[in-house]
Amino acid sequence: MKSYDFEYDGLTLSDMGYMMCKFDSNGQQTISNGSQITFNTVSTLNGQKYELTDTSYDECLNTTFQICKNPCDNNDMEINVRDLRDLMKWLNRKDFHKFKLLDDEYMDLYFESSFNISTIELDDKICGLELEMTTNRPFALHEPISIELKNTETNSKKNIADISDEEGYIYPHMEIEILESGTLTIHNDLENRITEIKNCIAGEKITLDYPIIYSSIPSHKIQNDFNWNWFRIYNTFRNNQNNLTISIPCTIKIEYSPIVKVGL
Repeated sequence: MKSYDFEYDGLTLSDMGYMMCKFDSNGQQTISNGSQITFNTVSTLNGQKYELTDTSYDECLNTTFQICKNPCDNNDMEINVRDLRDLMKWLNRKDFHKFKLLDDEYMDLYFESSFNISTIELDDKICGLELEMTTNRPFALHEPISIELKNTETNSKKNIADISDEEGYIYPHMEIEILESGTLTIHNDLENRITEIKNCIAGEKITLDYPIIYSSIPSHKIQNDFNWNWFRIYNTFRNNQNNLTISIPCTIKIEYSPIVKVGL
């Protein structure tokens, strides 16, 4: 990690008068990149081959780094008790909050995390802190991607490219404004998957926020008219193009955070 600054829950480390640093002088390191997959197998042919039965991520991404006062802003590099309390209140939280490295290569990436903190002391004075960061995922996320699809015709054709590093699907947040009454179907040819909502009404606004669906028109019993095939953005290693066919005129707003397989 070559960054000197980060943002956590809307505040930057430099705002607090500190910088990322390293107190030891070791050279080359091997650092986990996260996304550690567990491959579950079962023996066949008397142990001559092991068949893959399942895969999973069994650990969330975590890392450790150090901080000190910025010498450009401070003549006294000691971290006193008041300083320590301020940092503990900011970083040592019971909930996960948004963490971003302020580095060009990580500009659009973020993690959700919290910290355990140890002090680094010299001559019985605190000169730095070691931050043990724990996240809630085995990978980073890209800042939310927002897409708006305006469909003025029946059976309109649209395309979405899924930029996620993970094969598979993501359920995005969707807001749909119906422009013409009828049955709304969204067919994604990459999965041959159809999302269907019957009895849509012109002017109706429908929100899909997995696992919840709701309508702006209370009289529309949308749970009964939904086929429960949630719309999702999909990709494989060789194909990330989601070609959609949308049955009736409507405006669809989509937001999702692609998975990014990098560590810290």
